[in-house]
Amino acid sequence: MIVAALIALFSGLATFGVQQILANNKKKAVIAECREIGSSLLFAHQDIGFYPKIGIMTFSRDFIDVNYGWEASHIMNLSITENAGRNTYNTWSGPYFAASQSRNQISTRFKHIVTMRVTNEQSGTVYDIPWPADQWGNPYVLYLFKFDPVLNSWEFITNLGEEPDYWAAVVSYGPDGVPGSPTTGETADLLRASRCLYHHDDFRTPLFRALLSSEYNEQRREMYSRPEPRIGIVDPGSDDIIYEIN
Repeated sequence: MIVAALIALFSGLATFGVQQILANNKKKAVIAECREIGSSLLFAHQDIGFYPKIGIMTFSRDFIDVNYGWEASHIMNLSITENAGRNTYNTWSGPYFAASQSRNQISTRFKHIVTMRVTNEQSGTVYDIPWPADQWGNPYVLYLFKFDPVLNSWEFITNLGEEPDYWAAVVSYGPDGVPGSPTTGETADLLRASRCLYHHDDFRTPLFRALLSSEYNEQRREMYSRPEPRIGIVDPGSDDIIYEIN
């Protein structure tokens, strides 16, 4: 009985150790992917003058032009002008980032590539864009801010051409899939989920919906109407993984 108890104890410790190693390896992989996406965003910014959507960076110039159009490339679902679109077509040197399909083939639950449904606010056009996801199957997101000297606060970029004192980061919401610290309780969980930069209405499918700029800046204004951005990315104890690219 003593031998059996020792075997069970050591087996439990070994299992816990393996789980910890796997969890740490996932976090390391996400950190590396965030850095790769951040570097790709910087290269794209140097070429076209703005940060494009993360999913768009996986495409070539001709593929974007034929399948999406250049308005789909701009941040915050805002259209770009016809002249800017032509300029972007001429200066685009993508794809800038390659998302591996291997995890999609191995795992049925945690996908490396998911679908982000994006609605352009000016034209109303809906795009379904393949989007790189973290080790837990949730889309990577890009935080872009501007500083409003009148309100003395950070806010999301909402208008074409706004790029004054922006602050940018590539973010994974971590193992729990929602931004912010690991608070408990149903109300806290709902509050944290409301801070996501996307909606995931049906958890059975890897389909996500990007929020509109009105949803950022009107419905969630209380989340960041402070002297520094606090949308779940600086909370103490948060499991979010953040890579600042600026």
